[in-house]
Amino acid sequence: MTTLNELDDDTLIWIFSALSIPDIQALRRVCRRLWYISIQHAVWLNACKAHILQENIPFPSRPLYSLCSRELERLTVRAYHLGRNWRAPNTRLRLLRTVPSNTGAIEEIKFLVTGGKNWIVTISRGIWSDLYLWDCDTMQPIGHWSPGRALFDGMVTNSDQSSAAVIAICVKHSSYSVVEILSLVSEVALSQVSFRPITTLQTRYKPVTLRGDIIALSDHDSETLIMNWKTGNQYLLRSPDTWQDKPLHVTFAGGHVFVVRARSVCIFAEPPFARPDDEMAVNLPHSCTSFGWVDGVSLSAGPLVRYTEKDPPFLSLLVRTKGDDPWSLKDQFQFFTVGSSLPTESSIGLPGETSLTDSLPLPRLALASSLTCPNRGPLRCSDMVLGRYGSAAWVLPADRSIAGLISEHVHLQTIPVPTSNQTLIIAAFPGPLSSEAQIKASIENEEGSSWSCLDYDEEHGLIALGSSTGDINMFSL
Repeated sequence: MTTLNELDDDTLIWIFSALSIPDIQALRRVCRRLWYISIQHAVWLNACKAHILQENIPFPSRPLYSLCSRELERLTVRAYHLGRNWRAPNTRLRLLRTVPSNTGAIEEIKFLVTGGKNWIVTISRGIWSDLYLWDCDTMQPIGHWSPGRALFDGMVTNSDQSSAAVIAICVKHSSYSVVEILSLVSEVALSQVSFRPITTLQTRYKPVTLRGDIIALSDHDSETLIMNWKTGNQYLLRSPDTWQDKPLHVTFAGGHVFVVRARSVCIFAEPPFARPDDEMAVNLPHSCTSFGWVDGVSLSAGPLVRYTEKDPPFLSLLVRTKGDDPWSLKDQFQFFTVGSSLPTESSIGLPGETSLTDSLPLPRLALASSLTCPNRGPLRCSDMVLGRYGSAAWVLPADRSIAGLISEHVHLQTIPVPTSNQTLIIAAFPGPLSSEAQIKASIENEEGSSWSCLDYDEEHGLIALGSSTGDINMFSL
């Protein structure tokens, strides 16, 4: 009878490919040879494809063949436990660490992945604004950048991890504004990482999206400028005039440009770029909608949905709204899907106007599900992040304090008021991680602290929150 130790390496790798991830970890402990086989790249490549990607579990969007065997194993095992946590009846959410900081109130916080390394970027404001870079593993400040005597008004990170440009940030000087494109430079001799400006864009717009060499810039009313920051080629999109319509997202999908603002969502046929010396035409949307009283909108592209060549990729949209009643004590979180299917009874808002390009189908917006959460206090952290796999993170405000004096007969006495804190909410909407909309986990903020900004890294299961006191809270799923 043949034993495992007598089989050749290829046969053992094939046997490992039929095992679950816990079984791989168990079998490798039998002997040194099986341990040696289990650390081969092919073993974890098969495990990642079969137990992570095919199961639609969040995984970093990096080419698998670019990862070394050890890193692929680490990410695969981490994704496996993350998927089990999401699909468990009681999803666990834990505080990894709280980092006190004297950098000043944190106005914005973002995850940044570049060069295979995970970072956190924060904007802090004292008298002037400062940009800080933090190591995501140690939560130690690594780098700092400030032009001096200026304020920052908006920052975006590059979705292309291979690009030299990592951040675009709007810098407001006393009499003018510019957008700085920054790179990360490692100083090996000093063991430091620093920001270095690549180029400066003279513009009144603020950055909304950075994807490789393409940057989307918008004003607060109706205009969106799409530019190649290296060549200067550009085109202009104009949404219907809406006063103070703050830009939130710009996404490119299937020959369309989706421009999401605080009060409107517009879909444009993607036009060709014009050279810097050419006259630039104004492009109007072929469809537009508004959600009314909105406190936040988040747009995300799905990870593994397959379409025909002409169809746009699957997109999803999460809207935080009070419906028709701005004084409502409840928030509605409405989850929409965007596709090119024919109109249905659940399709809303987007009128069936003729597309600017007949070869492209008209995307449709359909309400898939919704959640309702109480809201009885001021919204100090309005950030809301929807992930590619249908999970989302946001902060519920603390209840308003109701205090005062009452009179019984003649004497006045104080009304006792229970304390209330902000609450971090983790939810899943219909998709790979959940069959229905549901709140999966929540955790309250500490008394005396106030979260001011949030970012969510779905692929690694991490949530970062900045506070008005300068502290950073890191949570893990």
